[in-house]
This record gives sequence, structure tokens and C-alpha cells, in this order.
Amino acid sequence: MEDFHSSTTKDGTAQNQTTDQQYQKDDWQDHIAKLLTYSKQLKDDYHTQGKITHQLAKAEWRLSLRSLALTSIFLGCFASGLVLLWAGVLGAIGYGIYDLFGSVWLSIATATFLQVACLIWLWKSTVYLSNKIGFSKTIRSIKQLLNL
Repeated sequence: MEDFHSSTTKDGTAQNQTTDQQYQKDDWQDHIAKLLTYSKQLKDDYHTQGKITHQLAKAEWRLSLRSLALTSIFLGCFASGLVLLWAGVLGAIGYGIYDLFGSVWLSIATATFLQVACLIWLWKSTVYLSNKIGFSKTIRSIKQLLNL
């Protein structure tokens, strides 16, 4: 009878080892199957995110173009208003000088001088601001990134 228990124990241990090996094999297969499923889901999620980002970029591009067009129109109207205002200021100054001194030539010379002074100031401001245009810091950052 002892032999029966010992053989059963030996067989049970052998059977348990076989069962454990089968479970481990199944566990690995399950893990790989889950990894494949997660990878596919991740790929699908990135693809969906890419589509959404593309749609968002298209919508923002359209809105930006619309805003740029409206801004250009408003700037044109603003510039026209400034031109009319400046012409009114020059006319008022010219009339005031004519009324004070009675000289048309002095009025014309004063208005011309003010106009030239304004143009010089605008030119210098434009040159100063145009020197600020650029992506020097961005380019420097990209170069640092690529050098790494």
C-alpha cells in the first residue's frame, strides 16, 4: 500500500509539474496575445489621434486665413484713417501758419518738413522692426537639438 501512495505521489508530482508547465506555456501565450492586442489598440489610437490632429490643423488653417484676410482689411481701413488724419493735421498746421504769417510758401515748407520728418521716422522704425523679424532663437535651438 505504501508503494501505491508513493507511486501516486510521484505520479501526482509529475502530473503537477506537467500542469504547471502547461499553465506557464499558456501564460506566455496569453501575455503575448495581450501584448499584440494592446499594440494594435495603441496603433489604432495613434492613427485616430493623427486623423483628429489633421482635422484640427485644417480647421485652424481655415480660421487663420479668414482672420488674416479680415485683419488685412481692417489694417487697410485703419491706414486710410491715419492718412486722412495726418492730412487733416498737416492741413490745419498749414492753415494756422498761413493765418499767422500770411505766407503760402512758409505753410507749404512747414507741411513738407513735417511730412519728411514723419517719413524718416517711419523708415527708421521699419528698419528697426525688420531686423527683429526672424527665427534666430528657434534655429539656434534646432541646431543644438541636432548636435546632440
